[in-house]
Amino acid sequence: MKIVIAGAGAVGFHLARELAHEGHVISVIDVDTEKLEYLRDRLDVQTVQGSATSRLSLESAGTREAELFVAVSNQDEVNMLACAAAHGMGVKRTLARVRNPDFGSADPLVDPVRLGITRFINPDHIAVDSIVALVDAPGSIDVGDFAGGEILLRSFHVTEDSVLTGRPLSRLKEDYAGVPFLVASIQREGRHIVPHGDDRMEPGDRVYMLMTRESLPVFRRVVAGSDRVQRVVIYGAERLGIAVAKRLEDRTNVVLIDEDRDRCQAAAAELDDTTVLFGSPNDSDIQGQSRMASADFFISAGNNEEHNLVLALLAKKRGARRNIVVTADPDIAQLLDSLDIDAVINPRLTMVGRLLRYARGGRVQTVQKIGENSAEVMELVVRQGARGAGESLKDLKLPDGALVGAILRDAEAFIPHGRTVIEEGDVVVCFVLPGMRDRIERMFARRGGLTFGGETAAGESGERSAERPVERPAEKTKKS
Repeated sequence: MKIVIAGAGAVGFHLARELAHEGHVISVIDVDTEKLEYLRDRLDVQTVQGSATSRLSLESAGTREAELFVAVSNQDEVNMLACAAAHGMGVKRTLARVRNPDFGSADPLVDPVRLGITRFINPDHIAVDSIVALVDAPGSIDVGDFAGGEILLRSFHVTEDSVLTGRPLSRLKEDYAGVPFLVASIQREGRHIVPHGDDRMEPGDRVYMLMTRESLPVFRRVVAGSDRVQRVVIYGAERLGIAVAKRLEDRTNVVLIDEDRDRCQAAAAELDDTTVLFGSPNDSDIQGQSRMASADFFISAGNNEEHNLVLALLAKKRGARRNIVVTADPDIAQLLDSLDIDAVINPRLTMVGRLLRYARGGRVQTVQKIGENSAEVMELVVRQGARGAGESLKDLKLPDGALVGAILRDAEAFIPHGRTVIEEGDVVVCFVLPGMRDRIERMFARRGGLTFGGETAAGESGERSAERPVERPAEKTKKS
Protein backbone atom coordinates (compact mmCIF):
# COMPACT_ATOMS: atom_id res chain seq x y z
CA MET A 1 0.00 0.00 0.00
CA LYS A 2 1.20 3.50 -0.81
CA ILE A 3 1.16 5.74 2.29
CA VAL A 4 2.18 9.39 2.60
CA ILE A 5 3.16 10.76 6.01
CA ALA A 6 3.32 14.53 6.63
CA GLY A 7 5.73 15.15 9.50
CA ALA A 8 9.13 13.56 10.19
CA GLY A 9 9.18 14.07 13.97
CA ALA A 10 9.05 11.29 16.55
CA VAL A 11 5.56 10.12 15.55
CA GLY A 12 6.28 10.31 11.82
CA PHE A 13 9.58 8.47 12.19
CA HIS A 14 8.23 5.60 14.29
CA LEU A 15 5.12 5.26 12.12
CA ALA A 16 7.21 5.22 8.93
CA ARG A 17 9.53 2.62 10.47
CA GLU A 18 6.69 0.26 11.42
CA LEU A 19 4.84 0.62 8.12
CA ALA A 20 8.02 0.24 6.04
CA HIS A 21 8.84 -2.95 7.93
CA GLU A 22 5.37 -4.21 7.00
CA GLY A 23 6.19 -3.77 3.31
CA HIS A 24 4.26 -0.59 2.54
CA VAL A 25 5.63 2.06 0.17
CA ILE A 26 6.21 5.16 2.30
CA SER A 27 6.82 8.81 1.46
CA VAL A 28 7.49 11.38 4.18
CA ILE A 29 7.12 15.15 3.79
CA ASP A 30 8.73 17.69 6.12
CA VAL A 31 10.27 21.17 5.94
CA ASP A 32 13.16 20.15 8.21
CA THR A 33 16.06 18.76 6.17
CA GLU A 34 17.85 17.40 9.27
CA LYS A 35 14.86 15.30 10.29
CA LEU A 36 14.56 13.95 6.76
CA GLU A 37 18.25 13.13 6.63
CA TYR A 38 17.97 11.27 9.95
CA LEU A 39 15.04 9.32 8.57
CA ARG A 40 16.75 8.53 5.25
CA ASP A 41 19.82 7.19 7.04
CA ARG A 42 17.72 4.65 8.93
CA LEU A 43 14.74 3.74 6.74
CA ASP A 44 14.11 2.75 3.15
CA VAL A 45 11.52 5.45 2.44
CA GLN A 46 11.12 8.36 0.06
CA THR A 47 11.53 11.82 1.59
CA VAL A 48 10.29 15.14 0.26
CA GLN A 49 11.57 18.44 1.64
CA GLY A 50 8.81 21.04 1.69
CA SER A 51 5.46 21.97 3.18
CA ALA A 52 2.71 19.36 3.34
CA THR A 53 0.30 22.08 2.21
CA SER A 54 2.27 22.65 -0.99
CA ARG A 55 0.96 21.15 -4.23
CA LEU A 56 4.54 20.51 -5.40
CA SER A 57 5.42 18.61 -2.19
CA LEU A 58 2.24 16.55 -2.29
CA GLU A 59 2.74 15.70 -5.95
CA SER A 60 6.41 14.81 -5.40
CA ALA A 61 5.43 12.43 -2.59
CA GLY A 62 3.03 10.58 -4.88
CA THR A 63 -0.08 11.62 -2.99
CA ARG A 64 -2.39 10.99 -5.95
CA GLU A 65 -1.44 7.31 -5.88
CA ALA A 66 -1.68 6.97 -2.08
CA GLU A 67 -4.33 4.89 -0.32
CA LEU A 68 -3.66 6.56 3.04
CA PHE A 69 -2.44 10.02 4.06
CA VAL A 70 -1.35 10.65 7.67
CA ALA A 71 -0.57 14.19 8.87
CA VAL A 72 1.37 14.25 12.16
CA SER A 73 3.23 17.56 12.15
CA ASN A 74 3.25 19.73 15.29
CA GLN A 75 0.64 22.13 13.90
CA ASP A 76 -3.05 21.19 13.95
CA GLU A 77 -3.99 23.58 11.17
CA VAL A 78 -1.27 22.27 8.86
CA ASN A 79 -2.36 18.69 9.49
CA MET A 80 -5.99 19.45 8.75
CA LEU A 81 -5.22 21.46 5.62
CA ALA A 82 -2.78 18.83 4.35
CA CYS A 83 -5.42 16.11 4.81
CA ALA A 84 -8.02 18.22 3.04
CA ALA A 85 -5.60 18.77 0.14
CA ALA A 86 -4.77 15.05 -0.02
CA HIS A 87 -8.47 14.19 -0.06
CA GLY A 88 -8.92 16.64 -2.92
CA MET A 89 -6.18 14.76 -4.80
CA GLY A 90 -8.10 11.50 -4.48
CA VAL A 91 -6.87 9.94 -1.21
CA LYS A 92 -9.83 8.15 0.36
CA ARG A 93 -8.47 7.74 3.91
CA THR A 94 -6.79 10.61 5.77
CA LEU A 95 -5.77 10.86 9.44
CA ALA A 96 -4.93 14.16 11.14
CA ARG A 97 -3.19 14.56 14.48
CA VAL A 98 -4.82 17.41 16.41
CA ARG A 99 -4.24 18.55 19.98
CA ASN A 100 -6.76 21.39 20.17
CA PRO A 101 -9.76 19.95 22.07
CA ASP A 102 -12.08 22.21 20.05
CA PHE A 103 -11.26 20.13 16.98
CA GLY A 104 -11.24 16.67 18.54
CA SER A 105 -14.22 16.89 20.90
CA ALA A 106 -17.56 15.12 20.56
CA ASP A 107 -18.90 18.39 19.10
CA PRO A 108 -15.91 19.55 17.02
CA LEU A 109 -15.49 23.15 15.94
CA VAL A 110 -14.65 21.84 12.47
CA ASP A 111 -16.48 18.90 10.88
CA PRO A 112 -13.78 16.44 9.71
CA VAL A 113 -16.12 14.91 7.12
CA ARG A 114 -16.55 18.21 5.31
CA LEU A 115 -12.78 18.61 5.18
CA GLY A 116 -12.29 15.11 3.81
CA ILE A 117 -10.60 13.90 7.02
CA THR A 118 -11.38 10.31 7.98
CA ARG A 119 -10.43 10.80 11.60
CA PHE A 120 -8.94 13.27 14.06
CA ILE A 121 -6.48 11.65 16.49
CA ASN A 122 -5.53 13.54 19.65
CA PRO A 123 -2.32 12.34 21.36
CA ASP A 124 -3.36 14.03 24.60
CA HIS A 125 -6.53 11.93 24.76
CA ILE A 126 -4.52 8.76 24.28
CA ALA A 127 -1.94 9.82 26.89
CA VAL A 128 -4.68 10.66 29.41
CA ASP A 129 -6.24 7.22 28.86
CA SER A 130 -2.85 5.61 29.55
CA ILE A 131 -2.23 7.64 32.72
CA VAL A 132 -5.68 6.91 34.12
CA ALA A 133 -5.23 3.20 33.36
CA LEU A 134 -1.90 3.24 35.26
CA VAL A 135 -3.61 4.84 38.25
CA ASP A 136 -6.39 2.27 38.07
CA ALA A 137 -3.80 -0.53 38.18
CA PRO A 138 -1.09 0.47 40.69
CA GLY A 139 2.15 -1.37 40.05
CA SER A 140 1.67 -1.41 36.28
CA ILE A 141 4.31 -0.17 33.86
CA ASP A 142 2.52 -0.56 30.51
CA VAL A 143 -1.22 -0.60 29.94
CA GLY A 144 -3.52 -1.39 27.06
CA ASP A 145 -7.27 -1.90 26.73
CA PHE A 146 -8.91 -4.16 24.16
CA ALA A 147 -12.42 -5.22 23.15
CA GLY A 148 -13.94 -1.99 24.42
CA GLY A 149 -12.13 -2.27 27.76
CA GLU A 150 -13.32 -5.81 28.55
CA ILE A 151 -9.83 -7.26 28.03
CA LEU A 152 -6.83 -5.58 29.66
CA LEU A 153 -3.07 -5.71 29.17
CA ARG A 154 -1.02 -4.82 32.24
CA SER A 155 2.70 -5.23 32.86
CA PHE A 156 4.74 -5.05 36.06
CA HIS A 157 8.24 -5.58 37.40
CA VAL A 158 8.92 -8.67 39.49
CA THR A 159 10.76 -7.83 42.70
CA GLU A 160 12.72 -9.97 45.15
CA ASP A 161 9.94 -9.78 47.75
CA SER A 162 7.03 -10.31 45.34
CA VAL A 163 4.63 -13.13 46.21
CA LEU A 164 4.88 -14.16 42.54
CA THR A 165 8.66 -14.63 42.50
CA GLY A 166 9.83 -18.15 41.80
CA ARG A 167 6.41 -19.73 41.38
CA PRO A 168 5.79 -21.82 38.23
CA LEU A 169 3.04 -20.33 36.10
CA SER A 170 1.07 -23.57 36.40
CA ARG A 171 1.05 -23.11 40.18
CA LEU A 172 -0.02 -19.49 39.72
CA LYS A 173 -3.10 -20.65 37.82
CA GLU A 174 -3.93 -23.04 40.66
CA ASP A 175 -3.45 -20.40 43.34
CA TYR A 176 -5.73 -17.96 41.53
CA ALA A 177 -8.22 -20.42 40.09
CA GLY A 178 -11.35 -18.64 38.91
CA VAL A 179 -9.46 -15.40 38.15
CA PRO A 180 -9.35 -14.99 34.34
CA PHE A 181 -5.77 -14.03 33.39
CA LEU A 182 -2.87 -15.22 31.27
CA VAL A 183 0.84 -14.39 31.41
CA ALA A 184 1.41 -13.50 27.75
CA SER A 185 5.11 -12.68 27.90
CA ILE A 186 8.05 -12.41 30.25
CA GLN A 187 10.66 -9.85 29.20
CA ARG A 188 14.03 -10.88 30.57
CA GLU A 189 17.33 -9.17 29.72
CA GLY A 190 15.66 -7.38 26.81
CA ARG A 191 14.20 -10.56 25.29
CA HIS A 192 10.54 -11.62 25.23
CA ILE A 193 9.69 -15.16 26.31
CA VAL A 194 6.28 -16.60 25.48
CA PRO A 195 6.06 -18.73 28.64
CA HIS A 196 4.88 -22.26 29.39
CA GLY A 197 3.48 -23.71 32.58
CA ASP A 198 6.85 -24.66 34.03
CA ASP A 199 8.39 -21.20 33.50
CA ARG A 200 8.92 -19.04 36.59
CA MET A 201 9.01 -15.32 37.23
CA GLU A 202 12.40 -14.06 38.34
CA PRO A 203 13.41 -10.80 40.04
CA GLY A 204 13.97 -8.13 37.40
CA ASP A 205 11.51 -9.66 34.91
CA ARG A 206 8.90 -7.48 33.26
CA VAL A 207 5.72 -9.52 33.01
CA TYR A 208 2.93 -8.80 30.52
CA MET A 209 -0.43 -10.14 31.62
CA LEU A 210 -3.75 -10.32 29.75
CA MET A 211 -6.87 -10.39 31.91
CA THR A 212 -10.57 -9.69 31.87
CA ARG A 213 -11.73 -6.49 33.53
CA GLU A 214 -13.15 -8.43 36.48
CA SER A 215 -9.62 -9.63 37.33
CA LEU A 216 -8.26 -6.09 37.86
CA PRO A 217 -9.00 -5.86 41.62
CA VAL A 218 -7.09 -9.11 42.23
CA PHE A 219 -4.21 -7.81 40.10
CA ARG A 220 -4.08 -4.63 42.20
CA ARG A 221 -3.97 -6.54 45.46
CA VAL A 222 -1.32 -9.01 44.33
CA VAL A 223 0.99 -6.64 42.44
CA ALA A 224 0.50 -3.41 44.40
CA GLY A 225 -0.66 -4.76 47.74
CA SER A 226 -3.70 -2.49 47.71
CA ASP A 227 -7.00 -2.19 45.91
CA ARG A 228 -7.46 1.57 46.54
CA VAL A 229 -5.84 4.78 45.34
CA GLN A 230 -6.65 7.54 47.82
CA ARG A 231 -4.51 10.51 46.71
CA VAL A 232 -2.99 11.65 43.41
CA VAL A 233 -0.75 14.70 43.10
CA ILE A 234 -0.27 16.15 39.61
CA TYR A 235 2.34 18.70 38.59
CA GLY A 236 1.52 20.92 35.60
CA ALA A 237 -1.72 22.87 35.16
CA GLU A 238 -1.41 22.55 31.40
CA ARG A 239 -3.91 20.91 29.08
CA LEU A 240 -2.74 17.37 29.83
CA GLY A 241 -2.54 17.79 33.62
CA ILE A 242 -6.00 19.35 33.76
CA ALA A 243 -7.46 16.54 31.62
CA VAL A 244 -5.98 13.89 33.93
CA ALA A 245 -7.30 15.69 37.03
CA LYS A 246 -10.76 15.92 35.46
CA ARG A 247 -10.82 12.18 34.80
CA LEU A 248 -9.64 11.27 38.32
CA GLU A 249 -11.31 13.80 40.60
CA ASP A 250 -14.59 11.91 40.95
CA ARG A 251 -12.84 8.72 42.13
CA THR A 252 -10.03 9.90 44.42
CA ASN A 253 -8.49 12.98 46.08
CA VAL A 254 -6.59 14.99 43.46
CA VAL A 255 -4.15 17.87 43.96
CA LEU A 256 -2.87 19.91 41.00
CA ILE A 257 0.29 22.05 41.44
CA ASP A 258 1.76 24.73 39.17
CA GLU A 259 4.15 27.71 39.56
CA ASP A 260 2.08 29.91 37.23
CA ARG A 261 -0.73 31.79 38.97
CA ASP A 262 -2.77 32.35 35.80
CA ARG A 263 -2.69 28.67 34.90
CA CYS A 264 -3.76 27.78 38.44
CA GLN A 265 -6.72 30.13 38.29
CA ALA A 266 -7.79 28.77 34.90
CA ALA A 267 -7.49 25.18 36.16
CA ALA A 268 -9.45 25.95 39.34
CA ALA A 269 -12.27 27.40 37.24
CA GLU A 270 -12.41 24.29 35.07
CA LEU A 271 -12.17 21.59 37.75
CA ASP A 272 -14.88 20.66 40.25
CA ASP A 273 -13.26 18.62 43.02
CA THR A 274 -9.52 19.11 42.54
CA THR A 275 -7.43 21.15 44.96
CA VAL A 276 -5.29 23.54 42.91
CA LEU A 277 -2.11 24.87 44.58
CA PHE A 278 0.00 27.77 43.32
CA GLY A 279 3.68 27.05 43.97
CA SER A 280 6.47 24.55 43.37
CA PRO A 281 6.52 20.90 44.48
CA ASN A 282 10.04 21.72 45.73
CA ASP A 283 8.57 24.02 48.35
CA SER A 284 8.07 22.42 51.76
CA ASP A 285 4.78 24.30 52.31
CA ILE A 286 3.37 22.96 49.03
CA GLN A 287 4.57 19.48 49.94
CA GLY A 288 2.71 19.76 53.22
CA GLN A 289 -0.50 21.19 51.70
CA SER A 290 -0.56 18.54 48.98
CA ARG A 291 0.25 15.77 51.49
CA MET A 292 2.79 14.51 49.03
CA ALA A 293 4.21 12.10 51.59
CA SER A 294 0.94 10.13 51.57
CA ALA A 295 0.30 10.31 47.80
CA ASP A 296 -0.32 7.04 46.01
CA PHE A 297 0.82 8.67 42.74
CA PHE A 298 2.81 11.74 41.74
CA ILE A 299 2.32 12.57 38.04
CA SER A 300 4.80 14.97 36.40
CA ALA A 301 3.00 16.48 33.40
CA GLY A 302 4.62 19.90 32.93
CA ASN A 303 6.15 21.22 29.72
CA ASN A 304 9.77 21.04 30.91
CA GLU A 305 10.77 17.40 30.55
CA GLU A 306 13.95 17.56 32.64
CA HIS A 307 11.98 19.33 35.38
CA ASN A 308 9.32 16.60 35.20
CA LEU A 309 11.95 13.94 35.78
CA VAL A 310 13.57 15.75 38.73
CA LEU A 311 10.22 16.44 40.40
CA ALA A 312 9.11 12.83 40.02
CA LEU A 313 12.30 11.63 41.70
CA LEU A 314 11.91 14.24 44.45
CA ALA A 315 8.28 13.20 45.07
CA LYS A 316 9.34 9.58 45.49
CA LYS A 317 12.01 10.68 47.96
CA ARG A 318 9.40 12.68 49.88
CA GLY A 319 7.20 9.60 50.30
CA ALA A 320 4.97 9.29 47.22
CA ARG A 321 4.44 5.58 46.58
CA ARG A 322 4.63 5.74 42.77
CA ASN A 323 5.48 8.28 40.10
CA ILE A 324 4.65 8.75 36.43
CA VAL A 325 6.67 10.99 34.12
CA VAL A 326 5.21 12.52 30.95
CA THR A 327 7.87 13.15 28.33
CA ALA A 328 8.34 13.37 24.58
CA ASP A 329 11.90 12.04 24.89
CA PRO A 330 11.92 8.28 24.12
CA ASP A 331 15.32 7.90 25.80
CA ILE A 332 13.84 8.65 29.23
CA ALA A 333 11.87 5.39 29.02
CA GLN A 334 15.22 3.60 29.21
CA LEU A 335 15.81 5.13 32.65
CA LEU A 336 13.09 3.06 34.32
CA ASP A 337 15.51 0.41 35.50
CA SER A 338 18.29 2.79 36.58
CA LEU A 339 16.20 5.49 38.28
CA ASP A 340 13.31 5.38 40.72
CA ILE A 341 10.68 5.97 38.03
CA ASP A 342 7.64 3.69 37.90
CA ALA A 343 6.19 4.56 34.47
CA VAL A 344 6.87 6.86 31.52
CA ILE A 345 4.17 8.20 29.21
CA ASN A 346 5.26 9.53 25.81
CA PRO A 347 2.20 11.15 24.19
CA ARG A 348 3.82 11.07 20.76
CA LEU A 349 4.70 7.41 20.83
CA THR A 350 1.50 6.23 22.52
CA MET A 351 -0.41 7.29 19.43
CA VAL A 352 1.75 5.27 17.02
CA GLY A 353 -0.18 2.10 17.88
CA ARG A 354 -3.46 3.92 17.28
CA LEU A 355 -2.23 5.13 13.90
CA LEU A 356 -1.08 1.62 13.00
CA ARG A 357 -4.57 0.37 13.72
CA TYR A 358 -6.06 2.69 11.12
CA ALA A 359 -3.22 2.10 8.67
CA ARG A 360 -3.87 -1.64 8.77
CA GLY A 361 -7.57 -1.18 8.18
CA GLY A 362 -10.49 -3.31 9.34
CA ARG A 363 -8.52 -6.51 9.87
CA VAL A 364 -6.90 -5.14 13.07
CA GLN A 365 -9.05 -3.41 15.68
CA THR A 366 -6.33 -2.34 18.14
CA VAL A 367 -2.53 -2.49 18.24
CA GLN A 368 -0.35 -2.13 21.33
CA LYS A 369 3.41 -1.96 20.77
CA ILE A 370 5.43 -3.73 23.46
CA GLY A 371 8.95 -2.59 24.26
CA GLU A 372 11.57 -1.70 21.68
CA ASN A 373 11.69 -4.92 19.67
CA SER A 374 8.32 -4.60 17.87
CA ALA A 375 6.43 -7.25 19.83
CA GLU A 376 2.71 -6.48 19.72
CA VAL A 377 -0.62 -7.23 21.27
CA MET A 378 -3.29 -7.16 18.55
CA GLU A 379 -7.06 -7.26 18.63
CA LEU A 380 -8.60 -8.90 15.56
CA VAL A 381 -12.08 -9.96 14.50
CA VAL A 382 -12.34 -13.53 13.18
CA ARG A 383 -13.78 -13.09 9.71
CA GLN A 384 -16.25 -15.33 7.95
CA GLY A 385 -14.37 -18.09 6.18
CA ALA A 386 -11.14 -17.47 8.08
CA ARG A 387 -8.78 -20.44 8.23
CA GLY A 388 -8.77 -20.37 12.04
CA ALA A 389 -12.57 -20.33 12.42
CA GLY A 390 -13.99 -23.64 13.66
CA GLU A 391 -10.61 -24.88 14.89
CA SER A 392 -9.52 -25.40 18.48
CA LEU A 393 -6.42 -23.55 19.61
CA LYS A 394 -4.69 -26.89 20.07
CA ASP A 395 -5.39 -27.90 16.47
CA LEU A 396 -4.42 -24.50 15.09
CA LYS A 397 -0.81 -25.16 16.11
CA LEU A 398 0.04 -21.50 16.55
CA PRO A 399 3.67 -20.73 15.69
CA ASP A 400 6.23 -20.21 18.43
CA GLY A 401 6.18 -16.56 19.42
CA ALA A 402 2.41 -16.14 19.12
CA LEU A 403 -0.55 -16.90 21.34
CA VAL A 404 -4.25 -16.12 21.61
CA GLY A 405 -4.47 -14.62 25.08
CA ALA A 406 -8.13 -13.62 25.39
CA ILE A 407 -11.40 -13.76 23.49
CA LEU A 408 -14.55 -11.64 23.49
CA ARG A 409 -17.62 -13.60 22.37
CA ASP A 410 -21.20 -12.34 22.60
CA ALA A 411 -20.06 -9.48 24.87
CA GLU A 412 -18.37 -11.90 27.29
CA ALA A 413 -14.59 -11.87 27.74
CA PHE A 414 -12.71 -15.00 28.75
CA ILE A 415 -9.25 -16.55 28.76
CA PRO A 416 -9.13 -19.51 26.33
CA HIS A 417 -7.46 -22.90 26.73
CA GLY A 418 -6.23 -25.47 24.23
CA ARG A 419 -9.70 -26.97 23.66
CA THR A 420 -11.33 -23.57 22.99
CA VAL A 421 -12.78 -23.47 19.47
CA ILE A 422 -12.42 -20.18 17.59
CA GLU A 423 -15.72 -18.98 16.14
CA GLU A 424 -16.52 -16.52 13.37
CA GLY A 425 -17.18 -13.12 14.89
CA ASP A 426 -14.93 -13.70 17.90
CA VAL A 427 -12.70 -10.82 18.93
CA VAL A 428 -9.31 -12.39 19.62
CA VAL A 429 -6.48 -10.64 21.47
CA CYS A 430 -3.11 -12.05 20.43
CA PHE A 431 0.44 -11.55 21.64
CA VAL A 432 2.92 -11.79 18.75
CA LEU A 433 6.69 -11.53 18.53
CA PRO A 434 8.35 -9.91 15.50
CA GLY A 435 7.79 -11.89 12.32
CA MET A 436 4.59 -13.55 13.54
CA ARG A 437 2.08 -10.76 12.87
CA ASP A 438 1.32 -11.53 9.23
CA ARG A 439 0.78 -15.24 9.96
CA ILE A 440 -1.69 -14.46 12.74
CA GLU A 441 -3.55 -11.94 10.60
CA ARG A 442 -3.84 -14.47 7.76
CA MET A 443 -5.11 -17.08 10.18
CA PHE A 444 -8.07 -14.97 11.29
CA ALA A 445 -8.66 -12.77 8.22
CA ARG A 446 -11.30 -13.34 5.56
CA ARG A 447 -10.29 -15.76 2.83
CA GLY A 448 -9.65 -14.18 -0.54
CA GLY A 449 -8.35 -10.81 0.57
CA LEU A 450 -8.50 -8.11 3.18
CA THR A 451 -10.65 -5.01 3.30
CA PHE A 452 -10.62 -1.81 5.27
CA GLY A 453 -13.80 -2.85 7.05
CA GLY A 454 -15.81 0.31 6.48
CA GLU A 455 -13.82 3.07 8.21
CA THR A 456 -16.04 6.04 8.93
CA ALA A 457 -15.15 9.63 9.49
CA ALA A 458 -15.25 10.62 13.15
CA GLY A 459 -13.35 12.51 15.78
CA GLU A 460 -11.17 10.57 18.19
CA SER A 461 -13.48 11.49 21.06
CA GLY A 462 -16.42 10.02 19.18
CA GLU A 463 -14.62 6.71 19.03
CA ARG A 464 -13.77 6.89 22.70
CA SER A 465 -17.25 7.75 23.88
CA ALA A 466 -18.26 4.09 24.02
CA GLU A 467 -15.16 3.17 25.97
CA ARG A 468 -15.55 5.36 29.03
CA PRO A 469 -18.15 7.49 30.82
CA VAL A 470 -19.05 10.93 29.58
CA GLU A 471 -17.34 13.55 31.69
CA ARG A 472 -19.62 15.98 33.47
CA PRO A 473 -19.09 19.68 32.77
CA ALA A 474 -17.27 21.82 35.31
CA GLU A 475 -19.32 24.20 37.44
CA LYS A 476 -16.67 26.93 37.30
CA THR A 477 -15.84 27.18 40.96
CA LYS A 478 -13.20 27.64 43.56
CA LYS A 479 -9.75 26.62 44.55
CA SER A 480 -6.52 28.51 44.79
